[in-house]
Amino acid sequence: MKDSAAGRNYGYLDVALFLVGIAGLAASLTILWLGMRAVLGVGGFCAEGGPYVIAHHCPGSTAWLIPVAVFAGLGSAGLMGWEGSKLGSPWAALIGLAWPALFISLGWNFLEFAFFPPEGMAGIQIGWLIPGVLFVIMGAVPLIGFMPGGKSWKSDAGDATFAFATPGADDDAVRKQRARLATDLAAYAHEEAASAQHADEGSPAEQTGEGSTDDDLVTKLQRLDALHRSGSLTYDEFHKAKQAVLDEAGKTNG
Repeated sequence: MKDSAAGRNYGYLDVALFLVGIAGLAASLTILWLGMRAVLGVGGFCAEGGPYVIAHHCPGSTAWLIPVAVFAGLGSAGLMGWEGSKLGSPWAALIGLAWPALFISLGWNFLEFAFFPPEGMAGIQIGWLIPGVLFVIMGAVPLIGFMPGGKSWKSDAGDATFAFATPGADDDAVRKQRARLATDLAAYAHEEAASAQHADEGSPAEQTGEGSTDDDLVTKLQRLDALHRSGSLTYDEFHKAKQAVLDEAGKTNG
């Protein structure tokens, strides 16, 4: 995948590994949720192995599935973070949803079994109600920051536009594009410095009102540069808009 604004390449393998991380994390969270429900269904605690007589055996394969799901979830989250950082900040931010997904789902289990305990337990189970409420709060509060429009979803300046490309291809084109961008920004800085020097010297052009045209040109270029740096404009859009502004200024001065 190629970011046309920053000149970065991303291959299909990066996208595939990112999706593998998402699938692994989702599967791990699901196993933890189901495993916790199974344990709560037998009273909230169980054990397997050891030299002592076990009062509550763990249902099914939860004794080994839950630990495996924990480590698999951590590994999948690491893979998501690694590959997501290559794809851009909005994709890397998706890993943050694992926290609310984990705590809200586990909190839901606690709350459900607190009000509807398994057979042999009567009344509301306060020991499950309190952690259920705390878990839901711990998951719901961070979730607000990951809602669409939140800061975690805002792209960096270099994450504006992406297009698939073969890894290693178009390296020369990327370097040329970045060189053109550096040249354009250098020209813009030179124009701005010349305009500032022109204003400091109090030239006759300013005294006759022509300085306002130069100031207007600099203002427009500054706005375009700010839009480009924020990611609102790609390199091509910035270049075309800048050329249009310069052409308009040339016609005005002519």
